[in-house]
Amino acid sequence: MADFFTYSIYFSTLFISVGLIKIGYRNQALKKNDQGQRFFIFMALLVMVLIAGLRYNVGQDYIGYTFYYNERPYLDESIGMELEYGYTILVNFLNELNLKVWSYFMTSAIITYVLLFYSFKNYKHLLYLGVFFFFTYGLYFFSFNGVRQAVAMSALAVAVMYIQERKIFHFLGIILLGGLMHKSLFLFFPIYYVVDRIKLPNYFWYLAFFISLILHFIPLSLFIDISYISEILSGSQIDYSGFAESMNSDEVGGVTLGYLVRITIGFFILSYYNTLIKINKNYLPYYNLALIGIVLYNAFSHILMVARLNNYFLFFNIFCLAFIIHYLNCKNQKLIVHSIMVFFLILFGYGIYANENGCSPYQFINF
Repeated sequence: MADFFTYSIYFSTLFISVGLIKIGYRNQALKKNDQGQRFFIFMALLVMVLIAGLRYNVGQDYIGYTFYYNERPYLDESIGMELEYGYTILVNFLNELNLKVWSYFMTSAIITYVLLFYSFKNYKHLLYLGVFFFFTYGLYFFSFNGVRQAVAMSALAVAVMYIQERKIFHFLGIILLGGLMHKSLFLFFPIYYVVDRIKLPNYFWYLAFFISLILHFIPLSLFIDISYISEILSGSQIDYSGFAESMNSDEVGGVTLGYLVRITIGFFILSYYNTLIKINKNYLPYYNLALIGIVLYNAFSHILMVARLNNYFLFFNIFCLAFIIHYLNCKNQKLIVHSIMVFFLILFGYGIYANENGCSPYQFINF
């Protein structure tokens, strides 16, 4: 259960970070200098990192990561545990320096949020909105839980930026480095050639959206052989077959308030697809990935394996939401903008109350 201190910490972190970025990348600053006022950007980054890095027993996987850090069971060959090389190298290095587990959370937070900030390099004026939705859409809390995957998700956002800049070696490099923290990122190597070149018509995405809602109530076993998926995944560096084996292929999705809120947000994003792509074709790869995530969420949000992979796609909702708010601001639709922002702030507060990803109550470590 969240207390006043927890609400104060998280809302202060949100408002301070977004406010500092807004100052650092305000239009006047960017006109004078393309880099803006870096001091304010650095301070915003620092605030986010300190709260994420100096937490104690916050995040659903906190205890698990602490165990892996302190005991390093993967070093015992008799156990046969394999973890990504980037993760084990980082943990071993920090252990050699005699640092405690907070150093791992701090380092991971630095990497994740630096990559997040950098992924907006071509949209600096929208970074404050991107960070706002990173918090309020629940991704900041997710980075407390899925620590390694959060690094990989931010790396994918940078990779999409490199796709637009046609820097294939940079793209390959960031996917490779991110994949060393979470192997699932390697699945995205092929997107370089397709994600910004395929523009599907508006009606296709609407049709996919409504079909996905129907699929939510149909057993997965009618479409996919789970045992076959498990067999494929069992040969990977990390045996993800457990996710497949734990799935009940006859299970169907339910209707919860959270599900309804998410599909409403998804439909809102979809409703601006045609308008925004016509205005700026560079939005296309972000929209393509976000809409794939929205459709997958609608259909299979109750299936753990799909949900874990889908986090990569849903990450791009923060870009689309930033594009939409910027567009509405340009159209002087202040009432709609303020209503959307308040709505997401309420979601953020509810996420704290509901202990989303183990975020509550917040505690600092004791040095």
